[in-house]
Amino acid sequence: MAEQLDLTAAIVPASRTNYTVVRMVLDWPAAAIQIWLHGSDGAEVFAEYTGAAATTLLIAFNKVNLSVKSLQRRVLEQLVTDGKLPAGSVSGAPA
Repeated sequence: MAEQLDLTAAIVPASRTNYTVVRMVLDWPAAAIQIWLHGSDGAEVFAEYTGAAATTLLIAFNKVNLSVKSLQRRVLEQLVTDGKLPAGSVSGAPA
């Protein structure tokens, strides 16, 4: 099973209880990060970082030790920290 973000409180009325990362675009020249996620209810969710925020994250992601924490886990945790996803905890193993 791929890693997923298990929500502390389900999104109602669709009863969305988790998200998984399905696609990421890391665009250095445009200073942009685009992330597509699927909710457990089948909904597709899009998140984006642009400009200085994207550049800062691109540099950070480029320097991290992914043997300690996977890229998907780091992305999900960052999206929660930045308020782009609701609170939750990451579960599952890297795919």
